Amino acid sequence: MMSRHLLGVRRGLLAGTALGALLGLIEPVCAQTDAPPQDEVPQIVVTAQRRSENIQDVPISIQAFTAKSINDLGIKSSSDLGQVTSNVDISLSSGAGNQPIVTIRGIGLNDYDTNNAGPNGIYVDEVYLSSPASQTFQTFDLQRIEVLKGPQGTLYGRNTSGGAINFITNKPTDQFETDLHADYSSYNTFNFEGGIGGPVAPNLDARAAVVVNESQGYGHNDLTGNHEDGANNAAGRIQLLWKPSDKLKVLLNVHGGFVDNRPNEYRHIGAFVPGTQSSATPTVCSVAQTYAGGCVDLFGYGTPKGFYEGAYNRQQNLKIHSAGSSLRADYDLGSITLTSITSFEHNDKIHPEETDMSPNRLVEINFDVRANTVTQEFRAAYSEPKYDWVLGLYYLHENLSQNQPLDLFLDFDKFGGFGVPAGPGAGDGIAQISYDVSHQGTNAYAGFGQGDYSVTDSLKLTFGGRVTSEQRSFHYVGSTQFQAGGMDNFGPVQLLADTSERFSNTAFSWRTGLDYHFSPVIHAFATVATGYKSGDFNGSFLSSNPAEIALQLKPVLPEHVTTYEVGFKSELLDNRLLFNASAFYNDYRNMQVFVLVPPVTGGSGLPVNVLDNAKKAHTEGIDAELIAQPIANLTATFNLGLLKTRMDSFVANVDPDQPNYSGHQLPLAPHVTFAGILDYKVPLHEGKLDFQFSATFKGHQFFDISNDPYIQQGGYWLENVRAAYQFQRDQLEVALYVRNLSNKTYYVDKFNLIAPFGLIQGMLGTPRFIGGEVNYHY
Repeated sequence: MMSRHLLGVRRGLLAGTALGALLGLIEPVCAQTDAPPQDEVPQIVVTAQRRSENIQDVPISIQAFTAKSINDLGIKSSSDLGQVTSNVDISLSSGAGNQPIVTIRGIGLNDYDTNNAGPNGIYVDEVYLSSPASQTFQTFDLQRIEVLKGPQGTLYGRNTSGGAINFITNKPTDQFETDLHADYSSYNTFNFEGGIGGPVAPNLDARAAVVVNESQGYGHNDLTGNHEDGANNAAGRIQLLWKPSDKLKVLLNVHGGFVDNRPNEYRHIGAFVPGTQSSATPTVCSVAQTYAGGCVDLFGYGTPKGFYEGAYNRQQNLKIHSAGSSLRADYDLGSITLTSITSFEHNDKIHPEETDMSPNRLVEINFDVRANTVTQEFRAAYSEPKYDWVLGLYYLHENLSQNQPLDLFLDFDKFGGFGVPAGPGAGDGIAQISYDVSHQGTNAYAGFGQGDYSVTDSLKLTFGGRVTSEQRSFHYVGSTQFQAGGMDNFGPVQLLADTSERFSNTAFSWRTGLDYHFSPVIHAFATVATGYKSGDFNGSFLSSNPAEIALQLKPVLPEHVTTYEVGFKSELLDNRLLFNASAFYNDYRNMQVFVLVPPVTGGSGLPVNVLDNAKKAHTEGIDAELIAQPIANLTATFNLGLLKTRMDSFVANVDPDQPNYSGHQLPLAPHVTFAGILDYKVPLHEGKLDFQFSATFKGHQFFDISNDPYIQQGGYWLENVRAAYQFQRDQLEVALYVRNLSNKTYYVDKFNLIAPFGLIQGMLGTPRFIGGEVNYHY
């Protein structure tokens, strides 16, 4: 039964549709007035439904960003989209090259393990990026970005129960083209991006593109005096387009990149009352005391005064290497087009995380992951004015290995703790090095299809289906060495677990919808769609208790979602006003959630990371978009997201001793998100000045399913300004910009490590950046 909240939303949408229809009748009259001519809102062509369409004709909720808007808004990676897209949150808490946590309309997987891909698909040129750690590469030299909301599995190779983000790169063309971008900003930050392409031989076009990022960093290491949170990464891509005939096109894409810089550091937030941290039962500070900055961790280290400061003893670099290729062939048979896409992706990452963010060796982790993924997709597409369809087959094979040693309490002799006084040998049997080694293999198969049929000139029906089968194996070896004979001396390795698990899941999902045109410029749509995500494994940092390990390694069940959505799209006042809105309701069953639960009865006595299933959950809300050109040369864009999420039924581990999280808000799901952009162009000499102001708002959000008051973020605004001069023919542009104008300090994620370490990890948003840039297109 739908909630009163959602019914009210839908009544409002129906009223808006009726109003839109009335405005559509008035529009021809308005066009005959003597009002001065106005610029039209630019049209954006997207391929969200595997064919080129005006975004206003696509009967789904979608936001798209052109190459110009990507540059103007400073979108450099997938994480930047979360600030400018309604009801979308993308947290890249550990920096470039690490996996983003993508949440669309409250649907995501708040899991930091590198073996788990979330329910929202990330695609680059229609190639699904399976390994989470590979999802921040290749996002350069872009033609556009498309953010699709809601299940998309009937048109996409990999099932996407929450939504999909498509990055579309610039392709080789028959004309010589050059695109260059360079900017320099605060903290000696330099970015260069360039692409060049054109014909290189008869029937053969090519394009090469590179991106380079350098920065000394906005953070400060109080221990060494060095800068932190800098950048040293680069990536490149070469594409060859061969057209041996009018019917056949073959596109080869070869790409790679690297990261070699200090990892992004977190903020250390102490949480024990000073003087009690070494006792058997330390006193935990209140939330207010914790964030006032006067509390300490287990070893007595407190909260740094500066928001971007810390004392970090680890000095190793984050090292990531990514390489891949894809081969796409399109063959035109007339009314049917055949497409084959074959891809290979390799990702190799070593992330020496400064987990405790302190000068002491309290807790430190190495994330070492290697992934090789092969995908193959075959599609056939048919199009006629009356109906069209797409049928496809998809296969994915992935091998993923993790080697993630964990150091615990190595400086225990210096500080003591748990009621044990400091001194030589105090950490014997307490300080330890845990070894966490695993290998995961995945084979996924799918058959999918979707068709549209025009019943009348005004009414179109959509039907789609998908069959998914997935097999996954997981081999885990866990062992540990305890301190013996004083600090930095360890006893023999003790094997904790050497076990293999596997599962096989099969499911059918579907989509049905209708699209009704009240007029050529106003249409409403309604869809019901289902999504599916296969089971998964808790990937790393398991307990030191064999019984708890067996519990953690039990694979979680597949999750299922049913999405109901109604909406409309309208182009009014001679295409000077676009107004789109939709309401949605997502009904979840066995939603996969990641949670840190209190110590389990009979376990190790420490909190336990659990990947589990919540029996029931739901999300509901509104997405609205308005783009207007009220006067010549002024464009105003506003995106509003309203979201309500609820965990309807969830007790972690189905253990009566665990808290009941039913009724809680889902993580990374603020009730309100907003993005507004004002862009005004002033003709000047032979060019024009372009002034842009943008502001975004994210409402209050929790960072875990327990709605822990220690790890939440209040609502905040971010503002950007940009002033540019575009020379004649728009080939050359120079600009000055300020991002995060008010220098707002905020968190993009947090993790509670109070038990037993006495601290909270705070993942930081970026400070104010002031810079200048040059853009050139030929």
